[in-house]
Amino acid sequence: MIFEMRRIVFSLACLLIGINAMAQLPMKITAKFAKGNQATYLFDSETNIGSPMGDSPIKSTSSSEVKFSVTEVRPDGYTIEATMLNADGNNLNLPGEEAATKLVVDFLKQWVGKKALLQADKDGKILSIKNYEALKAELSKVAEDLIKTVPAEGAEGSALTSELLQKTLVKQLDEDKMISTFTGKVFDFYGKTISTGMMEDIEVEGMKAKDTYVISAPKNSSVYTINSTTVVAMSNDDLKAMLLKQLADNMPEDQVEALKPQIDQMINGGMIKIDGKGTATYVFKKNSWMQSMDSSMTLDVMGNKTEITSKATLKESK
Repeated sequence: MIFEMRRIVFSLACLLIGINAMAQLPMKITAKFAKGNQATYLFDSETNIGSPMGDSPIKSTSSSEVKFSVTEVRPDGYTIEATMLNADGNNLNLPGEEAATKLVVDFLKQWVGKKALLQADKDGKILSIKNYEALKAELSKVAEDLIKTVPAEGAEGSALTSELLQKTLVKQLDEDKMISTFTGKVFDFYGKTISTGMMEDIEVEGMKAKDTYVISAPKNSSVYTINSTTVVAMSNDDLKAMLLKQLADNMPEDQVEALKPQIDQMINGGMIKIDGKGTATYVFKKNSWMQSMDSSMTLDVMGNKTEITSKATLKESK
């Protein structure tokens, strides 16, 4: 019996040592692309915004298909051509805003056929869009033409004016936002050095959060997996800054200034709170493309729950 107990204790000790060693072993995520490499991804996302009053949830969906082609390999990085092959979306159960949401979806569809020349470093991290100015000018013209179809004061019963819609569409043309639209999360990990148990400060739709990682990389497997757990972590100052930025994007400056005292009072009184957590699983081919990504997140804003799911699937590659 004593001998068996010693064996059990010894086995547990070895297991703990192994787990500790795994947690301390950093892994750098790098892409080893060759000129001519290609990959096509399908992206799907769905957002469900609940109502504390028991009304039907607001549902928003989007989907796209993007082809990536490595056109240049340099000592300091890559040029990767991203082509939008398909893009679509829908916003359901948003009473009074049907015309406005249709305009946003129509704008998304206008990205089909557009090409972004992504500039990446030697690890595969996307740094910029080489043809950004030309692409921005082209899509800005599209946005202007679409906005002209909206009445200056918005459709009857709608809170969205042509000015607010213009702000909404123009935000999609920021370089970082445009990179995200073309790439999803395909290139997000390239250039990072992570390990099991590591925590990282991130930003999710303007909210500060923390990711915790767990890596699984079996020696005999052709893939490795990164699992992440996300928790929203915002101080009162963080929350105020986020709210003011969102208001500034959608309201005149004088109105935002007038609301500042009320926002301070509500936050300090605990009337405005945001809680959120989520999980994600990323599967990578070793030294190659990301194979898949599945994520889900739940946000609770003063009892109003929002559920967001996203998926990226490698359709084909070479």
